[in-house]
Amino acid sequence: MAIPTVPQQLPSQTQIDLPRIQNPYLSVWWTTYNVTQIPQQSLGWMVSNGWRVTAVVPDPTTVPPTLNYQMTKQGLEPADVLLSLCNSYTIAANEARDANEIRYNEVVANWTEMIDTSHDHFDAQTNEQNVVMGVYLTDLATYMDEINEEMSLNRQELSLAYDQHKETTINRLDNLGQTELARINEEFAASLSVQLQWLVDNGLYTSLVAADIKARNTRDRDDQIQKHYDSLNREKLQNDHLVYGQRTALSEFTRQAIIDKMNTQVARLEGWKNVHADNMRLLAYQLDERNKLLTGLYSFVERRDDISPEWQNMATMIAALGDSAGGWLTP
Repeated sequence: MAIPTVPQQLPSQTQIDLPRIQNPYLSVWWTTYNVTQIPQQSLGWMVSNGWRVTAVVPDPTTVPPTLNYQMTKQGLEPADVLLSLCNSYTIAANEARDANEIRYNEVVANWTEMIDTSHDHFDAQTNEQNVVMGVYLTDLATYMDEINEEMSLNRQELSLAYDQHKETTINRLDNLGQTELARINEEFAASLSVQLQWLVDNGLYTSLVAADIKARNTRDRDDQIQKHYDSLNREKLQNDHLVYGQRTALSEFTRQAIIDKMNTQVARLEGWKNVHADNMRLLAYQLDERNKLLTGLYSFVERRDDISPEWQNMATMIAALGDSAGGWLTP
């Protein structure tokens, strides 16, 4: 009896290595703005908004000469910033979505494979159990047939042996008592002869007396013969009881032998059942342990979270960027 092997279940979880998130800052976001012919009355406002003076140019056409200023400022390019941030978000969102799709598809595929292999294992286990049960039932039927056959043979042999023994006993008892019967007849015949001769010798012989003596002799002889027959019948009955007791003892001995053999076969069948029960416990243990491992693995995978940028956060940043963009270019 072979124990079905638990199907191998490969986790098949791909290692997901996402690239490190880089700072989306780029130098192209910044540009230098230069302005000229800034009058003196605008100088304070320009300086307060981050502009700095690079040169002072007097206007000789006016009296007194008027001072004009050349100024410069570093500023952001809103379109470049927006495009760069959107690209960075899109890349991060797609990478997170790809990782989630890979994880989900692998979990579904592995879970499906686990269910399929579990069904295969259950089928193998069922087939093995059916084989064991078939062997058990076949052996049980074979053992019972053997026991029935032996019991039938035992009854036949006992009946035949008893009949032969009875016939032999009867044959031996048929002539039992013949010698005693002959002795009784001879004894009473001799006694009758002596009695009749005594009557003759003493001159007392008459037909009536002789008849009476013969009748009494015959009656006494018949009584002795009947006692002899009664003794023979008692002896035959005793022998019959003895033979029946021997037959009963033999039958009991044979029955006990059959019971012993039956107990041996039952013990063997119980051994088969115990082995089968051990195999079932082993299979249940293997399956339970395999399921615990897989459940732990899939629970860990299921709790995994690939965090991607939120559109809401991105929209908020873009709106703030748009709100502040007007002040970057207006002098």
